[in-house]
Amino acid sequence: MRRSLPLVLFVSLVMVFAGGTATAFQEAPMLADLVEAGELPPVEDRLPADPLVVDVVEEIGAYGGSLRVMSTNPNNFEDGVNVMGREPLLQFNPEDGQTVEPNLVESWDFSEDGTQLTLKLREGIKWSDGHPFTADDLMFWYEDVLLNDELTPVKPAWTRVEGEIMDMTKLGDYEVQLDFAGPYSSILIRLAAWATSNNFFLPKHYLSQYHPDYVPADELEAMVAEEGYDEWYELFGARQALGYFDGIQNPDAPTVRAFKSVRSTADGWVGERNPYYWKVDSEGNQLPYVDEIRVDLVADAEMYTMMALAGEVDLAQWNTSLDNFTLYMEYAEDAGMRVLRHDTAWPSMARYLFNMNHQDPVMRDIFHDVDFRIALSLGIDRDEINEMVFFGMGVPMQNVILPPDGRFWDEERSKRYTEYDPERANELLDQVGLDEWGADGYRLRPDGEPMSIEILYWPGEGGPQKRSITELVQHYWEQLGIEVDVQEAERTYQQVRREAADFDMTLWHTGQMSDPLFILNPWHLVPTTWESGAPYWTEWYNTEGESGEVPPEYIQRLFHLWEVMQTSLSDEEVVAAGNELMDIYIDNLYSIGTVGLVEWPVLVNEDLRNVPETGLLAWDWVYLSRYRPEQFYLRQ
Repeated sequence: MRRSLPLVLFVSLVMVFAGGTATAFQEAPMLADLVEAGELPPVEDRLPADPLVVDVVEEIGAYGGSLRVMSTNPNNFEDGVNVMGREPLLQFNPEDGQTVEPNLVESWDFSEDGTQLTLKLREGIKWSDGHPFTADDLMFWYEDVLLNDELTPVKPAWTRVEGEIMDMTKLGDYEVQLDFAGPYSSILIRLAAWATSNNFFLPKHYLSQYHPDYVPADELEAMVAEEGYDEWYELFGARQALGYFDGIQNPDAPTVRAFKSVRSTADGWVGERNPYYWKVDSEGNQLPYVDEIRVDLVADAEMYTMMALAGEVDLAQWNTSLDNFTLYMEYAEDAGMRVLRHDTAWPSMARYLFNMNHQDPVMRDIFHDVDFRIALSLGIDRDEINEMVFFGMGVPMQNVILPPDGRFWDEERSKRYTEYDPERANELLDQVGLDEWGADGYRLRPDGEPMSIEILYWPGEGGPQKRSITELVQHYWEQLGIEVDVQEAERTYQQVRREAADFDMTLWHTGQMSDPLFILNPWHLVPTTWESGAPYWTEWYNTEGESGEVPPEYIQRLFHLWEVMQTSLSDEEVVAAGNELMDIYIDNLYSIGTVGLVEWPVLVNEDLRNVPETGLLAWDWVYLSRYRPEQFYLRQ
């Protein structure tokens, strides 16, 4: 099945670059000055012969300016991901978020049996230091990082098909072949979603300086000691430029993104345009338009809001929330900001997750009783949550695959157990053995201990809304006679407890639930990671039964159905497996949804253009990264 450039892109290339003349390309003034000074090659020598053409949202932009955003996390770019861009091998169409299109990979061939994939890279792309981006950079990641047991002691599950690691072979300077032990239909989705630097390719010319297969042992040992490390792989890791959302580790590492991180301070990070960036607009202007990205580190969400409404930044999305909507509308105009109303691809803003591997055997038995889980779901007044937290703009629903009316959508399934029915909830709680009450007005467990649940969670990404929902849920469940203790925790602390199955309940929003991206990791529906609320079941699956805890049959069925969805070449079979998976999950309800499809306010400077007025936001596409931020520009 030959894939080639889509027609619209082909037409753009012919219109702009017919004849391949150097005069077709323009560049930013700051780069033209460097060319004039002899510090950079001419723009036509820095671009591929056929650069990728980006369709702008509003209009052809102007060069220049510093784009300001914020982060509340010293280890995370937060809003930086919305403007710095990301470059996977393939990419999703920004309009539908589903269609796979070329990016670093120009074209591909997938064998009829789904076991062999050939990737043809876009010839002429260069790293930010001017070195060619070639098949060697994919092979270095595969041979020298993935297969190196010191760098990658545990091979990612997605690299294995039928228990065997995929094979990668270099066919030419710009072509590689992937071979799988069985059909692997979802590999194209992965290449479009997460096949970025560090995850599928690395700059061999740079990182091989720190790898024992390329450096004499005595020289490498001396470098390791000089830098204060104990092992070579520690030095190697420190020399990598981390992913697009993990902060700046090594600004010296080259990148293929639109912006190159250049420095970090106690106040934040700075990224400058990549002079070798390989995309242009339809008039041949090399992107990005903006000269510089500044990510300012702020104390908390409250300071974030204050700075946004003071007009001190150009874009704010990561820590905005609908409960502040009236505040935004009151002050945004004076701050020179627009309030855009995007939608979220989340079926639930707060999904409550049971610890199905609870270390208390009495609590474990209670949580494993599906009637208990259904009772708690029926005890939530989602209509009230929608009105009080989301001004009636959301949709009460369970955790189901989006979009509505998509191939996995079932209206009845999305509403199952979402009606507010405290009478039925109380009946079910009595039936599961919680029919005795203590003097404090709460139910007693079968062993006579108080029925108390701790909800442990980190209030990040829409934290104020998560907090408001949880306060209401606490009230609803206490009305049913269950004592609820809510504990907000720092994210790392929460992670440690969750990995150890040392918690009662937790919560998070349901990102990565859009078709087809959820197929890569449906952790809200299947315990594929420790985040799923059953770390021992996850361990059993990932170790192929060698360790962990054997899950019940319905969970094993979920694992099987997920494997079918990842590998089947039949769309009909994928849809059937997905719908069966959803029915099993909803019938057993090992987590509870609340309200989803809510709006997400995005604050944008009036002078920042080419940001779409409406859109669909989720981690599935790394928020605004979906909309090609390299074409955002500042009106001067």
